[in-house]
Amino acid sequence: MNANYRFLSGSLGFGSRFSNNGVSSSRSQETRFALKNGGELGGLSNEGNTCFMNSVIQSLASSTELMKFINSNVYAQLEVMNHGQVSRVRTGHYRSEMIFTRALKKLLDEVNGAYGSRGKEFSTKPLLNKMPNGPKQNFFTGYNQEDAQEFYQLVMRIVEKEYKLISKSREATPEPESGEDKSEKQPKYVSALSVPNYRSGCSALGKLGNVYVPAHQVDPNIPDSENLIYPLELITPVDGISAERIGCISCGEVGGIRYSVLSGLSLNLPYDQSYFPGYNLSQLLQEWIKPEIIDEVNCNRCGLIQTKEFLLENISNTNNEKLVSDFSKRVAEIDDELTKDHISDEVFERLTTKRMIRKTRKTKQILLSRPPPLLCIHINRSVFDPNTYMIVKNSKNVSFPGKLDLNPYVAEPKDINMDARLAFRKQDEQPAEVAPDRDGDEKESASDSSDLEEEPKEEIVPVVTDSQNSQLIYNLKAVISHYGTHNYGHYICYRRLRGSWWRISDESVYVVTENEVLKSQGTFMLFYEMDDGHKETLQDLTDDESEKEDVAKEVKADDLLLLLVLLMEADEGKEVDKVSEDVSNTFLETASSDSNSDLFPNAQFNMGEDRAYHV
Repeated sequence: MNANYRFLSGSLGFGSRFSNNGVSSSRSQETRFALKNGGELGGLSNEGNTCFMNSVIQSLASSTELMKFINSNVYAQLEVMNHGQVSRVRTGHYRSEMIFTRALKKLLDEVNGAYGSRGKEFSTKPLLNKMPNGPKQNFFTGYNQEDAQEFYQLVMRIVEKEYKLISKSREATPEPESGEDKSEKQPKYVSALSVPNYRSGCSALGKLGNVYVPAHQVDPNIPDSENLIYPLELITPVDGISAERIGCISCGEVGGIRYSVLSGLSLNLPYDQSYFPGYNLSQLLQEWIKPEIIDEVNCNRCGLIQTKEFLLENISNTNNEKLVSDFSKRVAEIDDELTKDHISDEVFERLTTKRMIRKTRKTKQILLSRPPPLLCIHINRSVFDPNTYMIVKNSKNVSFPGKLDLNPYVAEPKDINMDARLAFRKQDEQPAEVAPDRDGDEKESASDSSDLEEEPKEEIVPVVTDSQNSQLIYNLKAVISHYGTHNYGHYICYRRLRGSWWRISDESVYVVTENEVLKSQGTFMLFYEMDDGHKETLQDLTDDESEKEDVAKEVKADDLLLLLVLLMEADEGKEVDKVSEDVSNTFLETASSDSNSDLFPNAQFNMGEDRAYHV
């Protein structure tokens, strides 16, 4: 027998949850369905404070996209001639470079196994032994609430690093600002004409490799940028692209869109002492994309406009021809620079003086440009408590949907406004009577730019339109929940596989309903995955099996009615001991016939499960 797993007969899973002898005639419909489609999944042993690792591994195992990525890259390939053309054929041998990925694939396949009503328990030690310096890292010697998120990042970094050994490395996103650093290392722009059918924005969503963004958005002053594009490489299924815009809300200048490759979102959970029960995921995402106001910052364009006004005023107030000639020449140079999309620091220092620096307000906002095929959302519950001066856990509840619409949070390159006075996305623009000119002059009856400065966020609220992208509707695949305090607690995982939802606490594996998952507490990480259109082949319950389920529910209702009758008899003088015995027997029979979810709908435990907290 494999030393890395053991059978769990009679200790958990289908047997202990539903009856004392492992066989029950009234298993829930969800359990019958799960058993008919393979049965129980594999559990993971707790090797000592490793519940956070177990939860992450179980969550990653639920991803179809990640499993496809690993299976398509972990095997060696051979080049063969096929009708005069060279093609690659996958062999049955693993790549020697992907040591950790191979161990990860083995463990994911094991926990995804179909073990009927007799579960198996596997160990994470073989995986950790393949992790570079894994067991010796300080990362694994302590315990705190952030470990699950850190372990997820570590696993995906190692997978990406091993993939890079068999492919080219990812290029860094270029800085839009000009200067010495830019001259030393020029961004690698390419012609769009040389890349037929290139991917941009959300086109061919789910495909990895290079995704291209307009060069003009990265660096507004790049010459002849009309047909130039810049590549960003997406390596693993958790890789997506974010777009960040920083611009002046007085003149609208944007120094460039900062495109970055990300491997998930981290959302802050508001912390207050009120009795407000919690937040929903949509509220946290709205807070993430909300523009941030930056006060008292320098703006090169506003400074040049102020310098121009100063020079024109001096020209009109002096009779010195030489001075007028010099000032007029400087005004002409400023006008020439103001026609450009971006004023560099070098140009600003050459044409103005320090006393002409104008302090303005800027907005900083970030949205997704291309969501990853597998979107990991981390709920940051660590907050500073001003009363105790300590880092504590924010225990506010976070509700989340089974399907997540990302349309309000995505800004594709073609939808981005390069004027910071306008909404980030073109589809979110509010109708205005007249917009101010780029050089700062306002047309007649135009709205004051000060209105934008006072309330910019009102104009940048995402709006879901009728033309939304159906590919941006993501399905919930896994949830990691944390119970306890910031420095003490336990992680569990809910995950979906083979059409059923499972609650997994280390080696304990139980079937639950989707409603139980959506009402779970302590949400710490969420895994949403795009719908690739693949429909899993599952066996539905027959009419006879569904009828048995209905009969079982009727029997349970009769048992509860009998319980009520027995209690009423107690009031009429029946012997107390006899009533207690009858009540206990009836209650035990009812509890063993089904899950505890109906008897204790808000409980965070299951019948037969040992609760343990790891320190």
